[in-house]
Amino acid sequence: MTVNRMSAWWLVALLVLAGTFDTASAQQKSAPGNAAKNPPANAAGQAQKGSGANTQAKSKDGSVDMVLPSAADGWPIHCTYFESSAGKESPVVVLLTATEGSDKKDARNRRVWQPTAVALQKAGFAAVTVDLRKHGDSVPTAGSGEASALKMAAADYVLMAAGDLEAVKVFLLEQHKSEKLNVRKMGIVAMGSSAMVASAFAVADWDKKPYPDGPTLALSTPRGQDVRALVLYSPNTSVKGINSTAVLKTIRGLLIAVHVISSKDNKEDLKNAEKVFKAVDLKDAQFKESRKLTLVSGGVRSEGFLEGRFGEATNRDIVDFLTLNVKQLDFPWVSRNDRRQE
Repeated sequence: MTVNRMSAWWLVALLVLAGTFDTASAQQKSAPGNAAKNPPANAAGQAQKGSGANTQAKSKDGSVDMVLPSAADGWPIHCTYFESSAGKESPVVVLLTATEGSDKKDARNRRVWQPTAVALQKAGFAAVTVDLRKHGDSVPTAGSGEASALKMAAADYVLMAAGDLEAVKVFLLEQHKSEKLNVRKMGIVAMGSSAMVASAFAVADWDKKPYPDGPTLALSTPRGQDVRALVLYSPNTSVKGINSTAVLKTIRGLLIAVHVISSKDNKEDLKNAEKVFKAVDLKDAQFKESRKLTLVSGGVRSEGFLEGRFGEATNRDIVDFLTLNVKQLDFPWVSRNDRRQE
């Protein structure tokens, strides 16, 4: 596949519905009162250099809750990290719940991913479950706003991709440099609207040029191009602030495996899933296992795939797809330090 690269400025233009993206204005409109300055009390712990992560002690399953300040505006993003015991060659997976709004009847938080994260951990992956802004624990602190503070705006989805997930990436780079995982083998599993957020982030990550520390680009230290697979459940293609058509068109030309899963009995979900797959599908037989569309019976949607009779099969499907398309890639761990600074 050829890589269809898009400049960062073009990415911003594609993400915004109309007009010019004003970062300062977006941050001001989205800032959770004083939440960015004063993360919630359960974020206590030692800050890690670089990501600014505040962490708690490990739980019984070895996971660690932490709060990462968004790279865009400092919004506190609550995550749970499941470290792999396989060391520096461990692939890593980011797990995202749907982002239609925390006020929705069926809204979930990152805890719904716990069985999936443990299954991935047992299969040799590191995993991070994430509450993107205005969802789960990543909401304004008490007294910092009314119900309107949780209303989703176009700027929120832009900041999720450009800031919240970038903060997660910075944390993962720190773990890579500490030889606890291999960030070159990164996958993202997303639900609902977060599927387009993840896709937009993947495009931006692939747009990062290597450090100019080698004689050629191929021999230079990479800064991005780490997202190697997207697993998208009930993807919503109508996400405020994100031009899904342009993002998916770019994804099609990147070296990223894509698995789209949806109910075939929900007309809206089926339409969206088929739109996503059509946009990224590569007809050649060699891509049969890396560009997939799976349609299931029943009215299951988004996190419903993780629950009840679907749960065990979903976890197995995620592990199998990411094992084939991420873990088994021939990308050994390499330093991500700019050699000019050494």
